Amino acid sequence: METLDSFVERLASSSPAPGGGAASSLVAIVGSALTSMVAGLTMGKKGYEGSQKVMEHISRRSLELRDELRNLMKLDEDAFNRIVGAWKMPKATDEEKKAREKELQAATMEAIQVPWKIAVASQEILRLSATLVTYGNRNAITDAGCSLEFSLAALKGVIQNIKINLKSLKNEETVEMERLKIKLFLEDSQQIYHEAMKELETKL
Repeated sequence: METLDSFVERLASSSPAPGGGAASSLVAIVGSALTSMVAGLTMGKKGYEGSQKVMEHISRRSLELRDELRNLMKLDEDAFNRIVGAWKMPKATDEEKKAREKELQAATMEAIQVPWKIAVASQEILRLSATLVTYGNRNAITDAGCSLEFSLAALKGVIQNIKINLKSLKNEETVEMERLKIKLFLEDSQQIYHEAMKELETKL
C-alpha cells in the first residue's frame, strides 16, 4: 500500500496522474476518519446511551468507506491512464480510427464512473457527519463539522472530473442525463451540508 508521503510527492509532480480525483478521494478519507473518531468518542459515554447503535453503524461504515476510497484512488488513476493509452492508439487507417474512438469512448465512460463512485462515497460520509452533529458527542462537534467540510469539498472536487470528461462523450443523451444527475446530486449534498451546519452553529 502506497504511503501518504509517496502519494503526495507523486501528486505534486508534473505527471497528470494522480490528479484531482485521487486527491478528492484522499480528502474524503480524512473526513471518514473524523467520523470514526467522533463515533468512538460518543460510544460508551454517559448521556449518549440512546445513540450506541447509530454510533456503532457509523464506526463500522466509516472504516468500510475508507477502504473503498483507498481503492478508488488507484482506480481513478488507472482510468486516466486508460484514456492516455487510447490517445496513443494508431489512427492511420479508417479501421484504426474506429478502434481508437471506440476505446476512447469506453475509457472516458470509465473515467466518469470512477469519480461518481468517489462522489457517492463522499456524500455518504457527509450524511454520517450530519448524523454525528445531531447525535454525537458535543465535545467533538467541531470534528464532525470538519468532516462535513471535507466530504463536501471532496464530492464537489471530483464532480469537476466528471464534468470535463463529459465533453469527450459522443452520446448526447448520456451527456444530458449525466448533467442532470450532477445537478440533483449537488443540490442534495448542499442541502445536507447546510442543514447540518445550521444545527452545528446552534450547538457551538
